[in-house]
Amino acid sequence: MNTRDVFRTFKLTQQVYRALILTIGWLFFGFVAYKVATTHLANTGLWDPYEILGVSTSATKNEIKKKFRDLSLIYHPDKVQGTDAEKEAAAKIYNDLSKAQKVLTDEEARKTWDEFGHPDGRQALSLGIALPKFLVDTKNSVLVLFLYGAVFGILLPTTVARWWYSSKNMNNDKIRHETMGKLYKEVKADTNPMNLIDIIAVADELIDAVTYNVKTERAAVEKLAEEIAIEIAKYGYIFQAKRKYTTVGDAITHKIQILLYSHLIRKKFEDPRLAAEQALVAERACLVVAGVLQICAARFWLPVAIAAIDLRQAIVQATLPSKGPLGQLPFMTLETFKEILSKKKTAASPRQLIEMEESERRALLSSFSDAKYKEIISVAEQYPLIRIPKCHFHVVGEEYITPSSIVTLTVTLEHITPAVARAEKLEGPPFLTNVSPPAFNPLEEPKKPTTDHLFVAAERDLMPTHCPYFPAPRYSTWWVMMGNPDIGRLICLGKVSTCGPPGVGEPQSCRLQFQAPPQPGSWKFHVFVKNDSSMGCDMTVIMDLNVVDAPDISRTIVEDDISEPDEDTIAGQMAAIKAGKIPGEGSKPAGRKPAAERDDAEDSSDSEDED
Repeated sequence: MNTRDVFRTFKLTQQVYRALILTIGWLFFGFVAYKVATTHLANTGLWDPYEILGVSTSATKNEIKKKFRDLSLIYHPDKVQGTDAEKEAAAKIYNDLSKAQKVLTDEEARKTWDEFGHPDGRQALSLGIALPKFLVDTKNSVLVLFLYGAVFGILLPTTVARWWYSSKNMNNDKIRHETMGKLYKEVKADTNPMNLIDIIAVADELIDAVTYNVKTERAAVEKLAEEIAIEIAKYGYIFQAKRKYTTVGDAITHKIQILLYSHLIRKKFEDPRLAAEQALVAERACLVVAGVLQICAARFWLPVAIAAIDLRQAIVQATLPSKGPLGQLPFMTLETFKEILSKKKTAASPRQLIEMEESERRALLSSFSDAKYKEIISVAEQYPLIRIPKCHFHVVGEEYITPSSIVTLTVTLEHITPAVARAEKLEGPPFLTNVSPPAFNPLEEPKKPTTDHLFVAAERDLMPTHCPYFPAPRYSTWWVMMGNPDIGRLICLGKVSTCGPPGVGEPQSCRLQFQAPPQPGSWKFHVFVKNDSSMGCDMTVIMDLNVVDAPDISRTIVEDDISEPDEDTIAGQMAAIKAGKIPGEGSKPAGRKPAAERDDAEDSSDSEDED
């Protein structure tokens, strides 16, 4: 029984009640639907004399009497030959026919029926509730009240209160606020992946996942701690096996650390309860690590964010971070690591192993048999391989990146097959790590984002992650971080979780926005693309952000040939006074005639036109 089987068995006890309630609910719904479909009412309408006799509302008295005589020959008790039941049914029909004939042949009764719908005139309105009889029976009043009180007074408020309390005390990532408060206090700027294990062990989600009995478990837990301390010491880790507990909480925290380390060294437990706790702790630890990323994004800590993702990769792959990416592969031990690293041509990750030639790869793994070698290569080819066809900065609707402007970083990711990875290793990748932004077109409207988030999401087939030691299935998700590693500052953080398998899905883009530096110049940033479930699949792109001042756009000023005002006008006299001249004696503009001459010329032209 592997880890996932043990985990499923453990979670079955939590899911059986939910499945039982859903089954009972659906059975009850089906029973009600069946009763509604098969139950027929004997009389679904009101007593209508016209309908009983089968005549129209405009029928005359003679037509009604004739119709009654015809039906009497059929339904009169003396005319019916059959059983007593048939005679009783015929007698009932005949009584209705007789009553209807009397109402419709009496003018006053017919008028009353047509006006009020009843031969006796207006009737009192009565309303009722369609409830089963046993609910309103006086014998069952105490039981019904008890059930109503239990359901609507206890069960329903309790369910709503539990749901409200649980949702109120969790953030969007389903992490409790108490846990986030503990992480906010414990996580520091220099925290590494192994320190994070001790920090996340105090999370409430992990504490609820384990139980501890000091009398019966202490000796077994200490023995297990010694075994783990010896094993992880081979890879440079120091773990304190024996501790003095001041509270039960300290003992539970120590047990959580032991279970996490045992998961990282792929230790299997024969005790089903202990194996189930190990699987549950591993699953919830990945959830808590997401809370560490939130804190890093709020405090702009790049090294801690990278360490958190590295720890998440290690937990999913069940390997110590110091083992490196090759530690994910099967049959890898400390001795095989030393042998691989001692070779002249070596590989540090599954991708480098895949990109090697077959002969070189077989020589590197010569210590393994053919069967183990094939399994190692088969597993290595299942790890995600990506390329980045596009990575650039731009400002929406602008040609230049100016100081303090809102810059958008667009990173496009695409899953590739191992064959494509080998070809790109030989021929070179078909992209540049520092791609220039697209040509600016002022007539082109900026594209609106398809979602309100910083990354584009689409429904498509997801790429599963190879993680046989993790209790739950996972899919390939990529974190995109931009920052400056020289000062350890994280600028922005995003995620792409919709990249489909190689050859199936289209490339997916992650768009991150940040504010440009306030001064012009050239700034160097690193864009880290990290997988949250697999080690050795990460990529780093070095980007240059060029910030320039807003360019001075010279505009050609077109001066219109506007004539100066005439001296005999008010504007002309004011202009002459400003120029220090006497109005009426100044020089007249070249090419223009006095107003009197222009008037004479206009008068003469008008007179010529009249002639």
